[in-house]
Amino acid sequence: MVTTTNENKENFLNHLADCLSYERHSLTDPEVPFMNNLPHETLSDLTQMELLEVLKKQCAALHCHLVTTVRSELPATLAAQVKEYGEGSMILPDDDRFEEYGLSELYQRPDTYVWQKGADKREKNIFEAQRANIGIAFAEYALAESGTVALESSAGQGRALHFLPTNYIAIVPISKLVPRITQATDQYAAKVKTGETTGSALNFISGPSNSGDIEMVLVEGVHGPLRVTYIVVEDC
Repeated sequence: MVTTTNENKENFLNHLADCLSYERHSLTDPEVPFMNNLPHETLSDLTQMELLEVLKKQCAALHCHLVTTVRSELPATLAAQVKEYGEGSMILPDDDRFEEYGLSELYQRPDTYVWQKGADKREKNIFEAQRANIGIAFAEYALAESGTVALESSAGQGRALHFLPTNYIAIVPISKLVPRITQATDQYAAKVKTGETTGSALNFISGPSNSGDIEMVLVEGVHGPLRVTYIVVEDC
């Protein structure tokens, strides 16, 4: 008789539960008890402004620049950051939020490339992302606990836009600032459940790429942008 993989798994888990004197639960059980609810409770009692302070501290540890502004000042704040990064070639997503937030002039710059939709544009998009000095996109969420921004891959922006430019700027409406990854994934699960359209992938990026693999010396920009800025936009 040949024992199936599932049978092997069940036998192993039953044996382990017996050794630990622990009641077995199946993933198909309607309610599987957890020892605690820390994934949802951690930082959940903080206000948006308190979460912003947590994010600032984490960004400092990650060597990620963070700027705060109000919506009316966003164009000027972004222009200043673009100048800080040396201006030059820029890549933007095909995203209506740029017009909504008063940033449509960026699309008129002669050195701006806008991500093109369609599988036949893939090589062109990657080439332009690689040569761009600055990539700019709206974050879907910012995770205060880890200093991470969540960004979608979609027809209007692929992963290359976030990873290949020399410098990267993520615009974060403060309403999208959440305590940790738990809240972001919960909200995405709710979108999927209601049939709302989401991107093909969700990328979590924590500041500039860096590595300390060689003799424990931190080197930034090994696998992605050399410098990263988060611009957190307050609603007022």
